[in-house]
Amino acid sequence: MKLLKPIGDLFLPAVLFYVIYNAVGIIPAVMVSLLYSFGSVIYSKYKGNAIKNSQIIGILGLLSSAAAIIFTGDEKLYYVPSLFGNTLFLGFMAVLSVRRKSVLHYLAKDFDIKSLQVIPEEKMLRINLVWILYFALKIISKLAGILYLDFNKLYWLVFILGDPMTILVIVISVILIRMPYSDQK
Repeated sequence: MKLLKPIGDLFLPAVLFYVIYNAVGIIPAVMVSLLYSFGSVIYSKYKGNAIKNSQIIGILGLLSSAAAIIFTGDEKLYYVPSLFGNTLFLGFMAVLSVRRKSVLHYLAKDFDIKSLQVIPEEKMLRINLVWILYFALKIISKLAGILYLDFNKLYWLVFILGDPMTILVIVISVILIRMPYSDQK
């Protein structure tokens, strides 16, 4: 039962957005997504949980996406704010790498992962490349999608390269973290 909530949190908003988009259009879909996001934040607060940075970033992204659509009338510009955000985040990852800091330690701040906190950052620096490549893929795919795909195809491409691909990159990161420790035992 505990597994159903994260899966629902992952897929329900995407399916809900897509259904509303196809039924009544992009602006109502964005507005419902915003209501869902605000509801999620309120529910987290009500349950006594801290509001996660990812929740705030999600709301800000939706607000800027709505503004991009409203002011331009082009629904594919829904992805420009996240493209901009991905680009900034890629730059931030590059800076962390140059400073020899772990990207994964930074990304995991929203989650209480005790086992990750005990691993020194320098042991995780090679994982930075995985995350940099992942965000570069997200940027390239969004740019190509905005230029060459219709909104429906672009939506599912971005969705797949979003949370599902993030989970895969996390799994790859965990495998890479465990590799040196298994060699030492």
